Amino acid sequence: MDYKKIIQAFGILNRTFLSYSTKSLSGEDLSYSDSIFLFNIGVKEGIIQKELSNVLAIDKAAIARSVKNMQKKGFVRVVPSSLDKREKELYLTASGERLFQSLQKINKLWIDYTLDGLNHEEVETFCKVLDKISNRARDFSYDENMGKQKKEMNL
Repeated sequence: MDYKKIIQAFGILNRTFLSYSTKSLSGEDLSYSDSIFLFNIGVKEGIIQKELSNVLAIDKAAIARSVKNMQKKGFVRVVPSSLDKREKELYLTASGERLFQSLQKINKLWIDYTLDGLNHEEVETFCKVLDKISNRARDFSYDENMGKQKKEMNL
């Protein structure tokens, strides 16, 4: 397995998407990280913070900080869950919805560009493999895995 090539590919995809998104959002009062949260709230209005944390594999504290920030900017509103008052449901405001619509266009343009030249079957295969990889990455526990790895590699 060519680890170097895989790491380089992940790095290129991450950096280029981050750079493209940041430039596309210039002029908006929204960071790249907040744009990821806002997009996912727009995809599933009413999502609770805990589920958003699980979907994105980001700790709850980071989600809470981002939500508070976007709430202060008027992009997100927080509503206590009718099922469990301890949980908070997240919804976009009109401003947040406008940004969500922009993000959909921005994301589509980048994805269409990067996948151009692949046929339908290759795109479907890529999406399936990417989903598997993302799920494995989400389940990865740094503490558990690095403890084992460090012992095996004598680090």
